[in-house]
Amino acid sequence: MTLLTKKSLVKVAVGAALFTSAISVVQACSRLIWDTEEHGVFVSRTMDWMVETHPTIDVRAKGISYRGAESGDQVMTWTSKYASILTTFYGKAGIDGFNEAGLAANALYLGEESSGEYNAEKVQLENSRVIPYFLDNFSSVKEALVGIEDIQIQQFAGADGAKLKGHYSLQDSSGDSAILEFIDGHWKIYHGAQYDVLTNSPEFNKHLANWDAKKPTQQSQYSSEFPLAGNVGPAERFVWNKYMLAQLQEPSSIINGLAKIDSSTYKVPLDAANRIVNGKMTGYATQYTLTYNLEQRELNMRYQYGDVYTQFKVDFNKLNDGKNYTLKADEQSNVGDMTSQFKQQNGVMAQYRINSTE
Repeated sequence: MTLLTKKSLVKVAVGAALFTSAISVVQACSRLIWDTEEHGVFVSRTMDWMVETHPTIDVRAKGISYRGAESGDQVMTWTSKYASILTTFYGKAGIDGFNEAGLAANALYLGEESSGEYNAEKVQLENSRVIPYFLDNFSSVKEALVGIEDIQIQQFAGADGAKLKGHYSLQDSSGDSAILEFIDGHWKIYHGAQYDVLTNSPEFNKHLANWDAKKPTQQSQYSSEFPLAGNVGPAERFVWNKYMLAQLQEPSSIINGLAKIDSSTYKVPLDAANRIVNGKMTGYATQYTLTYNLEQRELNMRYQYGDVYTQFKVDFNKLNDGKNYTLKADEQSNVGDMTSQFKQQNGVMAQYRINSTE
């Protein structure tokens, strides 16, 4: 056995061990929204994980029917009303995207998510399909929140069988926003444009309290001398993101706005996060960043993990033609405008289609 082979096997073994301990470590995703006066609503989110998640970007046509869970007396089913673009996770889940009506949705890890006892009176929806459900069915945040109390969330299992958990953010082209958490079998909903930042655990109300305790009390305190926590934990990143977002000035163009909000989103350095303490990862590095404007509807991705470092964009408007398309998002060859490089084929959500032979 060569030294290179030994190193490769060790790398694989460590990756598998880290995935197994995923539930117990510090997660590191961030989501920011910015409602501007002249150039609409901007969204930026980081996807932070400890190994490659092999994301794809799927463009999904409307008019397709889906099943929302594998089991339950009442399982959510729906036929998509809106076409959308969706970023996926491990070939099983949709975790970020926006639709043709200007609604965007994001999923970030939350260890506190818990389904509670099974309730046969509620429709069942697996959290791997929450984001597609919102994008397929609603044009605004207000529409998406109607009847949500009738839904019970189930959790899907990762590669090691552990349940993956999350909470969810919604935003639309009007600037409206909502944060949704499903804990102990009940929804906690925070609805309003002021909810412009989301990170990970703990629960959202604790982040709000922490920000209230640490935020500047007057405009003059927004300076390079204002003390900010500097580590990569969700609580620190929440405060850091809120502080930076509050200082953004009206952009001169959509491109300028994309650059500003992307520069404000906390990125966790690769090696700084990947530290094993007492056999557990203490944090996850930023694997990629998504940035987009809900009026322009071009998805920008910067992928920066492992041996892939690249940046590209996708024009959803050009691909929204009634067909399904997909692109592997973690390829070094993805550079510049990748719209024409999408392949016409069904993506991750095809496995949840009803009466599909494809």
